[in-house]
Amino acid sequence: MRRQLAALMVADVVESSRLMAEDEARAIAAIRAFKAKTLMPLVTEHGGDVLKHMGDGWIVAFTSTTAAVACAMAVQTKLVDRAPIKLRIGAHLVELVHDDTDFHGTGVNVAARLQAEAPPGGLMVSQDVHRQLTGSLASAFVDAGAFELKHISLPVNGFQWRPPAVDGRNAGDVPSIGVDPFDHDPDDRDTRAAARDLRDQLVRRLARRTGVRVVDVAADAGAAPTYRLRGRLRLAAGRGRLHLALSVAEDGRTAWSETYEEDPRDIFAFADALVERADAALRLQINAFDGDRLAHLPEDALSVSELRARAAAGFYKPTLDDWMETRRLLERALALIPDDPMALAMRAEATIMLAAARHEELAGELAEALEQELDHAVERLPRSDYALFVRAAFAVFVHGDTTSAFRDLDRTLALTPSYAPGLEFRGLAHLRAREPAAAAVELERAVDVSEGDPLLPCRLFMLALAHHLADAPERGLAAIERAIQERPSQRNYHVLKAICAAAAGDDAARRAAERRAHTLARTPSILAPRPPLPPEHAGLARRFAPA
Repeated sequence: MRRQLAALMVADVVESSRLMAEDEARAIAAIRAFKAKTLMPLVTEHGGDVLKHMGDGWIVAFTSTTAAVACAMAVQTKLVDRAPIKLRIGAHLVELVHDDTDFHGTGVNVAARLQAEAPPGGLMVSQDVHRQLTGSLASAFVDAGAFELKHISLPVNGFQWRPPAVDGRNAGDVPSIGVDPFDHDPDDRDTRAAARDLRDQLVRRLARRTGVRVVDVAADAGAAPTYRLRGRLRLAAGRGRLHLALSVAEDGRTAWSETYEEDPRDIFAFADALVERADAALRLQINAFDGDRLAHLPEDALSVSELRARAAAGFYKPTLDDWMETRRLLERALALIPDDPMALAMRAEATIMLAAARHEELAGELAEALEQELDHAVERLPRSDYALFVRAAFAVFVHGDTTSAFRDLDRTLALTPSYAPGLEFRGLAHLRAREPAAAAVELERAVDVSEGDPLLPCRLFMLALAHHLADAPERGLAAIERAIQERPSQRNYHVLKAICAAAAGDDAARRAAERRAHTLARTPSILAPRPPLPPEHAGLARRFAPA
């Protein structure tokens, strides 16, 4: 056995199977020409050694990290705008073990997984490689965040590069949020401690999110984050108020602000309640930021994580077209990494909710495939509230299996107690289980933490339906009126208003709602999907169906 420390470069042709299917002879000729005219001359020039050639991929070892990175950059620069060949390249420092026939090393898998996370036409290196770089070579990379890599026990920090012709604005960098020390009033020991505790809890919560990097400004005064989060806590006369503001660091403009009030007599319960509400609101803002930063990049230059970020933004634009576009982007992500667990969960949510919007059933092979994919996502991401929530949504909408749904939702809400989709679907599971009063309680909680969420009208729609079925038509009327204020052109909201008004004995309101509903088209809607009602209420569900 011979051991060797090497900078390993793993390169792979993007979507080679598709290229082969479209024109096998042309694809083979292009790959051979690329190897002979571009790859091998550059590998030789930089002192590399090809350890393995896999038809459409190569593993190359270098004795120098600088040489490995320079070679990878030179290869990708040569390929800019040269269809049909496009590569993804990953690099990692590895201790290789050679025997008589092959080479081994745990780091080989890391390099291969980083290659899969690289943007088409770009390069993803591990933090170990990036630390070895200096000067302009090091500064050419941007922090791409931490990656949960398949069969790798700990997250791996990645640093990303694209050729300047592709990325002139450093969009590969994950957005960062700098959290300042919170102001407080009055300036006494208890208030100072409460402000510090609130800030520390928010830092911990934000640090759990993917797609964003959290900077503790108190610990790193020289940091230059993308956004700044500032807070002010005020305690007076038995009342507690926390004001938060998120600003764009570059120009100081306020991107988001909110004020929260709670009873501060139990200071620990006070802090927990404020953090839950603020965390839910900031989650929405972070998802929007992560999608917006990629808007200028061409789709075929996006990595899997970037495609997911762009797709996630579509979930907050609640039209059928936006959700269809979201699913298409996720299909593209899964063409790059077919078993990516988060992309599988996101595509499943889009598929489930599009079917619910159209009042279509998911069954047969498609339902079986979705179930297997969601099991895979939860196995790979056991502490993801999102993956658990989507599997619960599948159980509710597809199988009507409330036992499984409640089990997943209990885990979801144990991870994030104020997670609005988890609260919403716990309510929908109660609705499916013939427990409308319990459904209304959970949906009220979901509504309470949905301020600013584009999906709030949908949650109000389901809440109004739960109140109606729980024989509380006046409360149902109040909820559906709020939904109508948000989205007055949603036909199903006026249909439900008429139903609630009839149950409340308000004939004038019923007639007005029926007239308004008659003027609106019966079209599929993400904001008024098929409610998951038990079979005896199938007739009620059909009243909301599109034409």
